[in-house]
Amino acid sequence: MMKIFKLIILSLVVIACNKQEKIIEKPTLNSPELKTENITLINPKANILKDRLLPISDFKRVETPANSWENFLQNLKLQGFGKPILKYDGSEISDQKHHVGILTYDIGTTDLQQCADALIRLRAEYLFKNEKYSDIHFRFTSGDNYAWESYAKGIRPIINGNSVRFSQSASTNQLNNYQEFRKYLDIIYTYAGTISLARDLKEDRNKKEFEIGDLIITPGSPGHVVMVVDKIDNGDQKRYALIEGYTPAQSIHILSESANPWFDLKISDNVPTPRYYFKNAVIKHF
Repeated sequence: MMKIFKLIILSLVVIACNKQEKIIEKPTLNSPELKTENITLINPKANILKDRLLPISDFKRVETPANSWENFLQNLKLQGFGKPILKYDGSEISDQKHHVGILTYDIGTTDLQQCADALIRLRAEYLFKNEKYSDIHFRFTSGDNYAWESYAKGIRPIINGNSVRFSQSASTNQLNNYQEFRKYLDIIYTYAGTISLARDLKEDRNKKEFEIGDLIITPGSPGHVVMVVDKIDNGDQKRYALIEGYTPAQSIHILSESANPWFDLKISDNVPTPRYYFKNAVIKHF
């Protein structure tokens, strides 16, 4: 199957993320340097996101309903503190200074699960966990919708240049077959990206502040995307925690600046983050 991907990926017109492992621009962040009195922002013994990231003094974590998408994000499982970000080939990336946690989801063994794909992975995992199988579907950059239920019925995409058609060409599978679900996601990773997410996801043009689950996207080739996964509030101010994947495909990680995971972000066309400066950003949500 992966040999097929290597061939068809050559026909892709749009690349989801930057294909170079580097910071696009050095952003100016509103997240302060971590001072001695703020060491308690991180609990290195905790392996759940909301337990690892401790609120700033006088701030409180935003509470979310049980079993909700937002609650799922706050309760993401993490690897042990201090683990490095790894590429899909098992080697370490050069920038190990801008994260305070690694999610437990696998990367895969090929360069597929990049920036947009990492966040698609989380949404798909949430829906799969809650057996919301009919809600698991994503659009390719071409605009064609491909559902998990279709894959489970043996339907596969056939790509000819920029044209996509679907054919009943494989055996059927149970909807709770996780191994096949991962193969389905690899197809989505190949043909979806920042452009399709920016085009197809929901948008609130009257939004005044970020909410958990919001995606900050600069669509394009290259483009990039991060997601808000936690939020704290002191009544007047808000701070946000972010996760991202990147290119080459690598561990999904919690971003930080000087070991501080809380960012002072404003709804704007330009949003600075530690590894990417978002220009002409759009804010979307699943």
